[in-house]
Amino acid sequence: MPTPAVRFPELGYYTLPGHVAHPGQVVEEVRAGAALGLGSVWISERLNTKSVEVLSGVAAAQDHAMGIAAGLIANLPLRHPLVVAAYGSTMSLLTGGRFALGIGRGQAVLADTAGVPRLDFKLLEDWITLLRALWRGETVNYAGPAGNLTGASLGIPVAEPPPIVMAPMGDRTCYWAGRWCDAVVYNSLWTAEAVAHSTRLVRQGAAEAGRDPDAIRVWTIGVAACDLSEDDTLNIIVRRMNTYVALGDLFDNICRSNHWDRAVLDRVRAIMFDPGARERAGSMGDEHVSRDLDIIRRCADIYPRHWIDDGCLVGSPTHCVDGMLARIEAGADAILLHGSVPQQLGSLVDEWARRRPRGRFDGHDANPGVSPPA
Repeated sequence: MPTPAVRFPELGYYTLPGHVAHPGQVVEEVRAGAALGLGSVWISERLNTKSVEVLSGVAAAQDHAMGIAAGLIANLPLRHPLVVAAYGSTMSLLTGGRFALGIGRGQAVLADTAGVPRLDFKLLEDWITLLRALWRGETVNYAGPAGNLTGASLGIPVAEPPPIVMAPMGDRTCYWAGRWCDAVVYNSLWTAEAVAHSTRLVRQGAAEAGRDPDAIRVWTIGVAACDLSEDDTLNIIVRRMNTYVALGDLFDNICRSNHWDRAVLDRVRAIMFDPGARERAGSMGDEHVSRDLDIIRRCADIYPRHWIDDGCLVGSPTHCVDGMLARIEAGADAILLHGSVPQQLGSLVDEWARRRPRGRFDGHDANPGVSPPA
């Protein structure tokens, strides 16, 4: 159950959104999110300045009420299952059961760079099975694509094992996540229509696996630029869209889910790259996306306006909360704010507090992977 300091368990946010030169600002961002009463802080991983294990520990030291989510571990096979299990058990104990482990399908280019297997459903199922067995305190013997374990054990059962949150991109992964995971988080730019469609598939997968379909907590990301300047909006919204264009099939999947014309992406790709920066790009892959505001503005002119209006939370607090409520009405249980840091979210949170559906989120847990109450 949320502690009194968490006013909005249905609202989470990403700390250190996007590329950061120095991760030290995580301290103030976690404290600022707690001051707003936000329910959970999510930590994305980049293999340069954002180690998810390190930042999770820093976040846990700043606040004792918010949930914390690894959102997401970049590519599971980069680590051994025992290492991930130890990360989860340590964070659960540190936070009193407020930690959730977010996973995804990973990036093929990163898997190839590191020489580890690309994730598929079978490998994900092996991973989840191993983690849950280790957290139950079992001794595990396993040889397969997830690694080799002989008599492996954490030595203790974890009283509150981390729920597993999946980031599904397509229809098959939504259905699969309903069968296997405790919660889902839809990627950035999901429209209310896409939320409704994806949630039906998640619930269907859970029901057909004999699980309670309403026990899967559904999050959707809202990239937010509320009451901000044009320059800030371009950097938070449009440059982030460009980053997704650069990450292989990610934006193609977003277009497929939203029924958007993928031909637009080719026009954006033709102008958005910084040709002198590609060789400096790290393994996470977006450092070569131009930060020049004139180029970002040209990209903004190419994107159809409804992509920004329907896929993001942009403009006045009233308009942004309209978008949040539309996603809740479409089937989401919670909104994960992205792009803006908490210091930029005050007016949006104030408007949400005024219009928040009465009683809708009573009893929701601050741990973002824990199912909503029946």
